[in-house]
Amino acid sequence: MAIKDLLKRIDDYAAVIRVYRPLSEVEVKELDAYYRIGMTYSSNALEGNSLTLSETKVLLEDGITVGGKPIRDCYEATGHARACDFMLT
Repeated sequence: MAIKDLLKRIDDYAAVIRVYRPLSEVEVKELDAYYRIGMTYSSNALEGNSLTLSETKVLLEDGITVGGKPIRDCYEATGHARACDFMLT
């Protein structure tokens, strides 16, 4: 694909995104929550954390730990999520 075509595609996608702006406060909070969980899971998984994406979601949203998983993994996930919260403030 030629660079000119690629830049055209980028511009087209950007135009579609602009139609939905500005996002409402609720939409921004939902996106923050979605990426908070995803980033926490991905970052911790790279470091060897054994929590799955759904286990990470339950831990961060409901505060429920998973039986049979090291407590260290839960602390890592909640610590990472707090760092994300701090970054967003």
